[in-house]
Amino acid sequence: MDIPPADLSTGRAEPGLDPAARAGHAGHPPRMGFFTDTSVCIGCKACEVACKEWNAVPEYGLSLTGMSYDNTQGLSASTWRHVAFIEQSAVTTRKRDDAPISGTGAEGAAELRWLMSSDVCKHCTEAACLDVCPTGALMRTEFGTVVVQDDVCNGCGYCVSACPFGVIGRRESDGGAHKCTLCYDRIGDGLTPACAQACPTESIQFGPWTSCGSGRTSG
Repeated sequence: MDIPPADLSTGRAEPGLDPAARAGHAGHPPRMGFFTDTSVCIGCKACEVACKEWNAVPEYGLSLTGMSYDNTQGLSASTWRHVAFIEQSAVTTRKRDDAPISGTGAEGAAELRWLMSSDVCKHCTEAACLDVCPTGALMRTEFGTVVVQDDVCNGCGYCVSACPFGVIGRRESDGGAHKCTLCYDRIGDGLTPACAQACPTESIQFGPWTSCGSGRTSG
């Protein structure tokens, strides 16, 4: 039997596809989420910095990785927001666009283009990390997000292997699992998450899950 989508606009959703209602949050607020428009991301990493500052996330090494200008490389227990720097050659780009592949940039160097992509926890509707947690440390909030309760986590690492996106990780300093909380403390007070607040181009959009990003147009 098909399950009709929940009406999240009123906060009185039937269980259906609404994770907060299924978790027992009656009369909960609308589900909140991110929409990231990569077409206007400039790779400044302000979101990474803001996330670390607000959530007191420790630094994760200050050495360059040798992978372009990306010194964080991916999401981890100490990197909850990650801006990827993706380099594409003229050959790769033009083959994809069915354009002529000849052409070089200044001084005969091969043309390159940069793609910037800010990645973060998806706060999945069917969250594998939450499903496998044996202690209940991972919980579903009234906003539909998934949060780790540090004082309940036993550091077993089941959530790390269960996450299909490589988001959550264990921190060696305390042995616990950590990831993005979608700034649960901020949104509970009606504030925008730190990463979206700091984004200078408004690449990171925050709002109700059903309408987030709806104001963007292509082209």
